[in-house]
Amino acid sequence: MKKNNKKKAETSSFSLAGRGILSTFVSGSLAHAAPVGPLQDEAQPLQEAATTKTATTTNPDGDTQWLPVDAIKPGAFQPRQFFSEEGINNLATSFKEQGFRGAINVRPLGDGSWELIAGERRWRAAKLAGLPEVRCIVDQYTDEEALEFALIENLQREDLSKLEETEGILKLIEVKLGIPKERVLAIVRTDGHPDKRGLRSDVAPSDDLRKIEGVLSSFGVELQTFRTKNLRTLTLPDDLKKAHLERGLSYSVALELLKVKDASKRRSLLEKALKGKLSFREIRDQVKTVGMDPDKAGVSVRGCDVALVKRLSGIAKRLRSGLNLPEKSQKRKQLERLLGEVETLLGEAGAT
Repeated sequence: MKKNNKKKAETSSFSLAGRGILSTFVSGSLAHAAPVGPLQDEAQPLQEAATTKTATTTNPDGDTQWLPVDAIKPGAFQPRQFFSEEGINNLATSFKEQGFRGAINVRPLGDGSWELIAGERRWRAAKLAGLPEVRCIVDQYTDEEALEFALIENLQREDLSKLEETEGILKLIEVKLGIPKERVLAIVRTDGHPDKRGLRSDVAPSDDLRKIEGVLSSFGVELQTFRTKNLRTLTLPDDLKKAHLERGLSYSVALELLKVKDASKRRSLLEKALKGKLSFREIRDQVKTVGMDPDKAGVSVRGCDVALVKRLSGIAKRLRSGLNLPEKSQKRKQLERLLGEVETLLGEAGAT
């Protein structure tokens, strides 16, 4: 972050520890506490920001500008995929009765329009309420800064889903490191695996892996937790993904239900879970009962497991005996990619 930008320097200086991220702010950062009522639905933006000469109307406070609602475009780096229609309607009603409250963060696009960085719920509600202008904090953001700011703003609210959090962090890593998402996933699943040293005991973590760990730690996320739990949310089928994003299904329950391959049985358990009829332990027990793949009915699951375990153990034994594969050889890269695919398949099958 730029040193001459007080706002960005402050937001980047936080120690982000776990889901309670940014729950307490330093003075002058993410602004005054949200007012009671519907406005609690939206996190407050930064109070201090630079003004620009493009303002159509300047707030008397001198730190915000009133900009046309229709001149603001949705953010390209919005981590949130779902917005509660009820929440936006309530906020729009409040705006109609009391006028626009708070402010949103935007960056200029240079063509007489601005891109939304944080505060999309307010912006949507303002459009729904028919307001011509909204109060904005205008500042210059790089793509990396825009994504990081949007992530922090949403994680602070503590209602960002685990899937949205995971995809947002992956996007931030992608932007920071300049490598595609697929490569990030491969590094986490292979280099990040605790058994990776079985390939070559003298191989230190790659520079990319260290950088990835640095991003994760800034959000209070351990590498192994991200690898074994967060990444599994990317494999959720549509029914579980929709329930997780839109109906508040916890990701731990979603991952349990992911083990049920029969869609109708999974749907039945899902509805019970959403209605609060089952505890997590009851869900887990029922998943064990109904979770067998129907295509393998009549086949001894234990027998299949034993055969697979023996085969995988044999592979692991051969790997531990040593490999004559140079660090950057194509065959080594191919082997690591295949191991990553095995990891993914085991995760989808419910192996932990």
